[in-house]
Amino acid sequence: MDATCVILAGGGSRRMGRDKLAEEIGGVPLLHRVLSSLKGVCGEVLVAGDGGPCPPGVRRVFDLRPGRQGPLAGMEAGLSAASCAAVLVVAGDMPFASAALAEHLVARVAAEGAEAAVPRHAGRAQPLFAAYDRRVLRKISAELDAGRRSVVGLLDRLGRVEYVEDLERFGDPSLLLMSVNTPADLEAARRSA
Repeated sequence: MDATCVILAGGGSRRMGRDKLAEEIGGVPLLHRVLSSLKGVCGEVLVAGDGGPCPPGVRRVFDLRPGRQGPLAGMEAGLSAASCAAVLVVAGDMPFASAALAEHLVARVAAEGAEAAVPRHAGRAQPLFAAYDRRVLRKISAELDAGRRSVVGLLDRLGRVEYVEDLERFGDPSLLLMSVNTPADLEAARRSA
C-alpha cells in the first residue's frame, strides 16, 4: 500500500529490565516479528528509536528532541521522515500485530480522510497500533512543545478520529493489541505463539 509504517522502538524497557525488542517469541526477536507480520502492508518501513536489532534494509530514525520523551516523540520522528501521506504507527512490542487490521486502518485514513484510525476494545483505544494522516505531525509537535506527552491526549485534540471496534473479524482482540512490557507478558506471548 502507499503508506509508511513507523515501528516505535525507543522505549527504555524498564519494566522488562532488558531490551525487550531483542527477546525472542517463537524463535524470532520481537522487533523482527512485528516487522515480518506487517511486511507487505506498507511500501516504506521505518524504525523510530534505538531499541532492538534492526534488520538490513530498514531505515532507523531518531527522536528530534533530546532525552527520551516517549512514544509521541517517536511518532514525531517517524512522521517527519515518512514519505507517504498515510502512516501506520505500531509499537515494536506488539507480537501479534495483524496485517489485515493494519491494512484496514490505513485504508480508513487514506480513503476516508480521517486524521487517525484507531482500534478500540473494551472501551480502551490503542493509539500505538493505529494509522495517522501525516499532517497530524503539526499537532504532535505542538503537544510536545506544550509539555504534553500522552498519545491518548493527542487523540482528544484531533479533528476526525475513526475508532474501529469490530476487531473480532481480524482475530482475538486481546492478542491483536497485546504489548510485551514485563517478563510475565513475555511468557504469555510465548505461550500464545
